[in-house]
This record gives sequence, C-alpha cells and structure tokens, in this order.
Amino acid sequence: MRRLFCLALGWLLATSALAQESLPVQADLELGGMGAATRQTPFWLRTNQYGIVPLQGPFATLRGHVSRDYRTDTVYTNHHRFDWGVGGYAAVNVGKSSQFILPELYAKVRLGKFELWAGRRREQYGIGDTTLTSGFVAWSANALPIPKVQFHTPDFVPIGFLKKLVAFRLGYAHGWFNAPYIKGAYLHQKYLYGRFGKPHWKVKFYVGMNHQVQWGGHADYLKGTSFAVNGKLPSSFRDYTGLIFGLYPKELTNSQQTAFDGENRVGNHLGSIDYALEWTTSRLSTLFYYQHFYEDVSGIVYLNFPDGLWGLRFRNKTATPNPRFRWNAAVVEWLPMTNQSGAVFDQTAQYQGADNYFNHGQYREGWSYFGRTIGTPFIAPRADYTVRVQQYTGGGFFPNNRVNVWYLGLEGILYRIQLNARASFSRNYGTYNLPYSPRFEQFSALLAAQVPLPRLSNTFLSASFALDQGALYPTQTGMYMSVKKSW
Repeated sequence: MRRLFCLALGWLLATSALAQESLPVQADLELGGMGAATRQTPFWLRTNQYGIVPLQGPFATLRGHVSRDYRTDTVYTNHHRFDWGVGGYAAVNVGKSSQFILPELYAKVRLGKFELWAGRRREQYGIGDTTLTSGFVAWSANALPIPKVQFHTPDFVPIGFLKKLVAFRLGYAHGWFNAPYIKGAYLHQKYLYGRFGKPHWKVKFYVGMNHQVQWGGHADYLKGTSFAVNGKLPSSFRDYTGLIFGLYPKELTNSQQTAFDGENRVGNHLGSIDYALEWTTSRLSTLFYYQHFYEDVSGIVYLNFPDGLWGLRFRNKTATPNPRFRWNAAVVEWLPMTNQSGAVFDQTAQYQGADNYFNHGQYREGWSYFGRTIGTPFIAPRADYTVRVQQYTGGGFFPNNRVNVWYLGLEGILYRIQLNARASFSRNYGTYNLPYSPRFEQFSALLAAQVPLPRLSNTFLSASFALDQGALYPTQTGMYMSVKKSW
C-alpha cells in the first residue's frame, strides 16, 4: 500500500509540473508538530481529523495530498459527459511510536451526474454544515475512512419534468470493515436525500435518510458464545439481501446463525433521518438542520426523540475586499443522546428500548474503526477517558453514550489571518446499564490561525491552541504548528 501511494504521488506530482493550467491537478505538503501538557492530545486537536492524529503525544508529522479532479472548464464539460480522477492523502507521525496512515487513496469516474469510485475517501454522511460542524451524528470525519466501492450522485440532480422543483441525491456502497479485532466483516451503506425548491429560490427544504450496516466476519472472541456459530457471523448473499431492507431472517436459528440474529436482524444497523431548511439572501445564508439518530425500529418511529444533532449555521455572503475583520461563518449545535427509547430493554416488546448507542453484542468495538468513533466524536471509546472515569468498568467499548452537548464554531478573517474557533460543553451520564453518579462535565476549546508567508507563494503557517477542562478527559493544554505548501 505504501509503495502504491508513493508511485501515485510521484506520478501525479510530475503530471502537475507539466500540466496546463486547465488540468485540475492539485498537491500540498505539510510539516508540523504537536505537543501537550500531558501525554494525551487535547480533544479538538485530534477530533474530526480522519484518524491521523495519535491519542498520545508529542509527535512530529509529515502529510501529503495529491489529486487529479474533474475538469471544470465550460468548453470541456459541455462536450464530454465522461471524466476521471484520482487522489491520495498520507500522513507519517513520529513520536512515542511511528505511524504511516493512508486516510485517502481512490480512483473515480464520472458519467454525467453519476459517479463511481473505489478506495478510501474522506467524507461525511448527513445534511448539515460540513466545515464547522462538531461531527455528524451517524458518520462523521472522526475515524479513518473505510475502504469501499460506491455509486452515487455527488450533487443534487434536478428532476426535469418537475421543472427542477425537486432534486435528489443517492448513493449505494459496499465496504470492507477490516478492523484489527475481527476478520472478514463488511459494510453496507446507502442514502437518499431530496431537495424541494428550485436552486435559485431563497427558501429550500431538505429531507432524507442514510443507513449503515456492519455485518459478517469471524473472530476468536465470538467462539463459544450465543452471538455466533463457531465464531462466524452470517455472511451469505441471502443475509445481504435481507439486511439491505432491514428484514428479520426467516428462521430464528440455523447452521449459520444463532437466535441473536434471528431476534435482532443480521448485522449492526444505524443511521440518521435528516431534515434541513435553508434560507438564502444576498447577504446571508442560514441553514437549520436536524439529524435524527436511530439504531433500530424504535428510533425510526421517533421513540428516542429528540436524540440526534440539531444545528444552526450562518454564512456571510457579503463581499468585502481586503477587510480588517470579516466573519465568515458561525455554527451552533446541540447533541442530546440521553433518551435512547427509554431505560428498559425488553426483548419481547415491539420496541425494545435502551438502545445503547454505538455498542453492539457481536461487534466488540461497536461503531468504531481502528479505535476511533465513526459517528459523533462525543461518544468516545473507553481509552480516551481519565482514570477516574474508567473506574466504571462496565458499559462496553463506548461506556459513555448518554451525553448532552452544546457546541459553537466560528470562522473569520483578521487582516490576512484566517481564524477558526471551536468550543464544546458536555454533560456525560454513562449508559443506562452503568450510569455515572454524579455525571461528568467537560469543556473543550480550540483557537486556530493560518497566515500566508510573505514572498512564498501558496505557503501558509498554521498554529492551533487547544485546552480540555473537566472530568472526562485529562485537564490539559496543547498546541499544533505547521508549514504547508500547495501547488
């Protein structure tokens, strides 16, 4: 994999140097270092970084990105419906231990409004602000991307016979959940979103749903348990067709499955049902969104309301040349995850309750990938917490999934300095099975600045300062500094 990335990186850099300006090849290289008052990296310095920032510091890092994107010049796109692209992004960390991480390596082809791609790619799932968000509830930017093949529409596609009043986005993917603790597991993923309102209208409404399933696989820890047959989970084509629609198996037990699958469906299902309202004027773009989280039917019928991510985004559209100060965007989010369809789990009931978000009986590390949460980062693995929190020894891989979080994100420009600020406050209650008494409270914040270096074209100096204050994570401060060059 490393050799393949190095070959792709060298080829694309050479292509970039020889290309015409119209050829959409981009590359950048970043050299940086991170340190903290304690060994653990502060929350907002490692969160939503696609798994490339180690939990333990200090460390030095070298990161490189190169991509050939689709052409955007009008003459070309008006006569060619087909185009292609490739991309790669790698990070080398040197600190307590050395790491080579490849969060992105993919190839893609486009035919009209549709795209097919394969590999690893940085992405998020849901309707909301993608730049300043605290992290989408079901699929955020927090974990290393999962390798997959995906067919989708990258943008909303207007329906012609409805005079562009309605547009849709859809996607369908098959992935390989190659986490270290289990072998041969898969990912099924799909989404469908609708936009109501013509593109130029001031007010537009969005609604849609995404669905993820972690399924199949085999592991030694499953042997001799009621969760699997000889340590192997169902992975036939019939199982796959059933989980696409969330159907129960026809049999309670058979030679391939135990009663756990017969009573609960094959695989670990979760996702979000999303709503958004957008209002755009000449000066301001406002987006209100709600990502309703679900893990089973009780969530789909909203018995766990108001659990999910609520957000309000403001974006400044006024043009101010060379401003002394300009605010670009602001995001306020609220993440309640305490309902979980009630405190009681009843296997015989139609809606069982006590959803126990992100944990799962068959998948020991639940909704995580290489030790990082795939969904909202505020439901974190046990290893992230202080010794005091870890004294509560139960609760599974995610011992704190009943959280209530408030978040603020800001972005602006002061003279030529790009500024970014994030702050979050959370109340953490543990799980219904093992509640924290009293609750743990946590405040985390980050202030980041980026300034162009004089006399060096497309070269930027960045600095980020972060702090954690509370009982959930070690009380600490930390800083990250880097120099980045783009071509």
